[in-house]
Amino acid sequence: MTSDRRICTPAIRYISVFLSIILTQALFSQNVRAFQKTTPGEKEVREILDKQSDKFEKPVTISVEVDSTEDEQKPNPWTKSWNLNINGNQASYRNWSQGGVNTIATSASTLARFKYSGGSFSNTFRVNLQYGQTWLDGEGSKKTADLINLRYKLDYFLGSYQLSTFAEIDFRTQFVDGFDEDNEQVVSDFMAPGYLTESIGLSYQPDDYFSVQTGLGLKQTFVSVDSLGQYYGVDEGDNMRSEGGFTISINWDKSFAKTFNYTTELSTFTNLLLPVRRTDVIFRNALSGKLNSFLSTILQFELMYDDDVTSKLQMRQTIAVGLIIKLL
Repeated sequence: MTSDRRICTPAIRYISVFLSIILTQALFSQNVRAFQKTTPGEKEVREILDKQSDKFEKPVTISVEVDSTEDEQKPNPWTKSWNLNINGNQASYRNWSQGGVNTIATSASTLARFKYSGGSFSNTFRVNLQYGQTWLDGEGSKKTADLINLRYKLDYFLGSYQLSTFAEIDFRTQFVDGFDEDNEQVVSDFMAPGYLTESIGLSYQPDDYFSVQTGLGLKQTFVSVDSLGQYYGVDEGDNMRSEGGFTISINWDKSFAKTFNYTTELSTFTNLLLPVRRTDVIFRNALSGKLNSFLSTILQFELMYDDDVTSKLQMRQTIAVGLIIKLL
């Protein structure tokens, strides 16, 4: 019995090992078949990917609304202009049978205008500077032009851009001293006289180049040199005279024929305590044009009446050819 058990024991061991291998292989095969049923093959994977790619290849429309007004360029509230004119002429004679006087004449002027418009308001600043001299052989030099004119105007528009209320300050004087016709006696100097006019009222401007304004104003006449006060209605011992009155101003500034410009200005001041016939009047005219890219010509004509200075009508006229430089 003992020997039989010894013989059977190895056999049982071999059988059990063999059965274990068979069982393990059977379970592994079953798991593989189950995994193959639940896991897609290469073909199935491609079909799934193709289906997914079809979803992403469908066109997608995105609508974006953009406010075009944000991209539109806002108008510049500034209007600027600045011109410089330089003119001169020279004449020389030697043994000239018809005679002549050696002369040299030079003049320069600049006119600048800056305007800012925003909402119901506009601000305008204007600068007009002129100076000129003529040198005559044997007679010295004489002044042909001398002006400092600064003006500031504030407009408040009433419903439209044509009608407005305004407040304006105008200052006028000269650079250097001036002499009488004989070139002997000083009759003017810097701030002798000097004029400061403040006015308020209504302004009508139907076009950019034309405007009319009227209102009430105050005018101060300054004389910094005591001895010159008698020429400008300032009492002896005083350096200033004040007046209250009524003002009118008409302005025209327009270009034509592409290269020419005509500017005219009529300003009046009527003292409320004096007769109307003693109204101060300034009438300025300037016609300028470009002959080519560098040369220009300018004709200036000015009338002035100031009863405090003289009862006669004052007149000045000049014509010159020179350079024009557009700075702005």
